Amino acid sequence: MKKLFFTTTIAFLFFYNIQAQQLFFEVFSGYNLTAYDHPTYNDTQGYVPIGARIAGGLENVQVGLEYRQNITDAEFEILNDVTQEPEALHVFNEDYYGVFLRGNISSLPAYRFGLILKAGAGYYNARRDVYSVPNDVLDNEISFDYARTLGFNGGIGISAPIYTLLHWELGYQFNYIERPEYFFDGGSSVAPHKGIYHSFQLGLSLNLVFGNTAKKCRRVIYSQR
Repeated sequence: MKKLFFTTTIAFLFFYNIQAQQLFFEVFSGYNLTAYDHPTYNDTQGYVPIGARIAGGLENVQVGLEYRQNITDAEFEILNDVTQEPEALHVFNEDYYGVFLRGNISSLPAYRFGLILKAGAGYYNARRDVYSVPNDVLDNEISFDYARTLGFNGGIGISAPIYTLLHWELGYQFNYIERPEYFFDGGSSVAPHKGIYHSFQLGLSLNLVFGNTAKKCRRVIYSQR
């Protein structure tokens, strides 16, 4: 049912974007900081993502699709309870795909500075790998993939032109995910927790305008020359 819903949503957005007055394409990277609600992973760890967005709609509001994956991963060093020496390294890898609503508060979004507001939802796919320390050998018996989890995000940022329709975009995004409990074959489990993290992103975007929106933009630009 979830797959059908997501496939239908993608199809709807595709045909919606074909009729759009403005199209938005962005590639981005940045720096993420964990804020996991789990006693083993409560230290803040940083890692680097990379992703892309495509959206279409009206001049100030677009609906679109987002995909993101990790370049580097969040790594948590686990200490021995007695010696307090490192004994393992837990590594979280994640990819995300979802939909989002984007608003650009600007007098002429495709050509001028604007305040960006975003809200999105989608599936977060996480994997936890456990490595022994200091040998850095993967222990496959206690590594696992979390179930695909629906999560939410929201962000704020700014966008400004580099040259005509080419913009840079700087923003902050908050990601909220509730990871389910994971059960091993032996009966042990990893407790459920909130896989929350903060994301500081820098992107390069192309803003294309069509139809009446393009005509209006040209009139405004020419009248101010």
